[in-house]
Amino acid sequence: MLLFKDQGITRSATLEDESGKKLPAMTVFSLSIDYIKKNVLDTLNKQVDNSLEVDEIHWVLTVPAIWNDAAKQFMREAAQKAGIPGKNLTICLEPEAASIYCRHLQVSKSQADGEKTSLAQFSSGTKYLVLDAGGGTVDITVHEVTTSGELKELHKASGGAWGGIQVDKAYEAFISSIIGRHVIMQFKKRHLDDYIEIFRDFEIIKREISPSKQDKITFRIPASLSELCCEMTGKDLKTLILQSPFSGQIRVATDKLKVHADVVREFFHPSVKNIIDLVVSLLKEPPALGCVAILMVGGFSASSMLQERVRKEFPNLRIIVPEEAGLAVLKGAVIFGHEPTAINERIIRYTYGTGSIHKYDKRCQHPTGRVERKSNGELVCYDIFNIHASEGQSIKLNEEQPELIYTPAEDGQDCIGFEIYSSPKKHPYFTFENDCKQIGYLSIPILDKSLGQNRRFGCTFIFGGTEICVKVVDKENGKVTYESINFLG
Repeated sequence: MLLFKDQGITRSATLEDESGKKLPAMTVFSLSIDYIKKNVLDTLNKQVDNSLEVDEIHWVLTVPAIWNDAAKQFMREAAQKAGIPGKNLTICLEPEAASIYCRHLQVSKSQADGEKTSLAQFSSGTKYLVLDAGGGTVDITVHEVTTSGELKELHKASGGAWGGIQVDKAYEAFISSIIGRHVIMQFKKRHLDDYIEIFRDFEIIKREISPSKQDKITFRIPASLSELCCEMTGKDLKTLILQSPFSGQIRVATDKLKVHADVVREFFHPSVKNIIDLVVSLLKEPPALGCVAILMVGGFSASSMLQERVRKEFPNLRIIVPEEAGLAVLKGAVIFGHEPTAINERIIRYTYGTGSIHKYDKRCQHPTGRVERKSNGELVCYDIFNIHASEGQSIKLNEEQPELIYTPAEDGQDCIGFEIYSSPKKHPYFTFENDCKQIGYLSIPILDKSLGQNRRFGCTFIFGGTEICVKVVDKENGKVTYESINFLG
């Protein structure tokens, strides 16, 4: 979730564990990926005669579609630090992976009315909404089947931090309201294993509870927590419950709590409401008009609370939930690794461009302070937003955008460096406008400085994939290079 936050992630970012200990996030991510990598190699090498090396495998790393470019780069660098070669690594967007997987399934899980359905049956032109509800984030996008059977994105990915973890947090807040936040914090420090076990048990309850369930829900309470309550509050758990706002809805039975189902259902309300509200809003957008189905994938989509609410709110749409919805992304990522063109068109989430300098023109409505005189006496305007691709633009896979020419600002420069900006607006003019943000930096090396300011480089942004690439053409000799934008500073 650190990478979901939209305020500039850096390589030096730190993560804090449940006990308050800190480590560099890059270390945590790379060690986690390294562990999985070793597990994969161990498993594969038990199945083949000749042992496989890491560079003989193409690795696919999945990320939420609503993550920004810096978060994707962070994951790529963490994987490379874990020993996965960059040329053997593809970043895959999770709702896309799930959608691809379900296109290969002949039959999905039965719907509420017993009818079985499949994305594989959808003909060219069919639109459907993909709802990827994971543990941390919820990604929602709209796909359409193309005439060639591939998929194209019709609406840029949107969503929020509404995954299953929010339900866990609501459960923890519920326990805290009974025994006190200070007791929970101490419980984490002294009995972390028992704390983790409580939430493992709750994971099963999350999947089983439904809107119609009337029986009381049973929660196991470890003896260590009961004893800590007595030690820190001077009261047993039964007394604390009687004094809480839930006194009439909870009963203590030895090491268990029997909780009224309505109390537990309330844990789901904020997340489910946010998801439903966004789906309602998206289905009203012009690109989504005519959607015939909602594809529900991700671990949280296994929740009956979410499934039944979606069915209730959208009775005219087919609701497709594949078996093992939580594995749809994983399996789809494998297919994507073999078929990287399975998604052949995507929607740009922001307007991207560069900060540039233009020769001064009286017609240029530049604010005072943004016009300067160069050493040769020439007046120039600063902070112009040179647009390379606009928000909402539909771009085919590896489609090159119009080339823009860049030249050195001064003689003797050994590189042209410029900031990369993004904006939610379609047509920003200045880089300092509200909502414009510097998100990265691009550097073009100048190996031959003899032409000075007359050296010209054509820059073409290549979108349509899961990561941005920049094609640079040296107009002096025609040499073509492909440069990466540094989004991490």
